[in-house]
Parts: sequence; structure tokens; C-alpha cells
Amino acid sequence: AVVLNPDLPVAYRDLLGREPWSVRRLSYSPSCYLLLAGSSAQYSQIAHHNIHFGRSWRNVFTELIDQGRLMSDPSLLVTNPTRSDPSLAPDGRQIYYVLFPTPNLDAGIDWDQVGPRYRDQVLRTLEDRGYVGFADGIEVEHITTPADWAARGMERGAPFAAAHSFGQTGPFRPGNLWGENVVFTGSGTQPGVGVPMVLISGRLAAERITG
Repeated sequence: AVVLNPDLPVAYRDLLGREPWSVRRLSYSPSCYLLLAGSSAQYSQIAHHNIHFGRSWRNVFTELIDQGRLMSDPSLLVTNPTRSDPSLAPDGRQIYYVLFPTPNLDAGIDWDQVGPRYRDQVLRTLEDRGYVGFADGIEVEHITTPADWAARGMERGAPFAAAHSFGQTGPFRPGNLWGENVVFTGSGTQPGVGVPMVLISGRLAAERITG
């Protein structure tokens, strides 16, 4: 038996040389721009996880999904792991995980061109949302764009896999068995996206093998 954990469409195409209808029909989740930063800046009023909503919340979905555009009024996630565990960074330093949703690669955005400019927009947005001095505090950083997600094996540069719509969830998601001895696991197969469901996909894969 062989267990395949890559993103399911990539596993079919690159490892099995197949693209069944169950894969061809899929639509994909938005992607994200991710900034990881080691910083000297510290903010006493934030929590471990912080979600900051723009005023145009509904329009975000239209821009990202329907129009394939970057958010004009961003909603974003800032995680500060050292708030809960200071030992994760040197004394006097903080770790930040900053996630901005973006369209996936179906939008045709050239991230080699857009990426550096978007970094500036991300930092301006953080400063405007109360993270004063965030840009100046960065001492080390790592950026992941949708193009980088694709290079790491995520179909359409979408780290959240196929969209979690009704017709692509649970039993409607591509099955976890190919042939007699190949099983899939991960968010691309049944039952879907999210840590609990990905763990269930692993259990389903094991049950396919063990009976």
C-alpha cells in the first residue's frame, strides 16, 4: 500500500500521471501572503491571535474570489507566539506571523512583480491598524506568496486546498482511494479542510489499508 500526502491534485498529476473528473471539476480556496518576522517591536495590548477586520468585510470576499483582486480594505491575522511563550525568541525580541488573504494563482497576479510592492502595503496596513513601529522593528523576516505556495506543491498556490464549498465537502470531495493500493490523506481528500478533518482523512486512509 502507498499513502500519498501531497496536495491531492498535485499527487494525481505529478505522481500518478492522471487528472480524473473529480479533480478537474474542483475550484480552489483563496491563497495568502504570509510574513514571518523576528522583531524588537512589542505591543502590550494584543493577544496571541489577533484578527483585524476591515470596514468592508463583505466586499473582501467579492474581491478575493469573484474579481481575483487584492483586498482594498484588508482583513488580516496577526499571531504573536512569544506572547504565550517568550522562550521562542531571544530576550527582548518577539515573533510575528502576519497573514493577508489573497487570490489564488487563477487570478493571474505576477507575484515576482507584485510581491515587493505588496510587502510595503502590508506594513502600511499594520502601522495603520495600531502596530506602530512594526516595519522599523523587523530584524529578520521570511515571506511566502501564492507563487511560493505553488512551488511547495500547493495547487493554484492555495495552501487551504480546494474550496470548502458544499459540493466539495465531506463525501463530495475527491475520494481517498486510487486503484487497489494507493490512498490519499490531507485536506484535498475526504472529508476536507481543517486540522480535525485532516486527522480524520488519515484515519480513513489507515482504514482503507487495514480494512
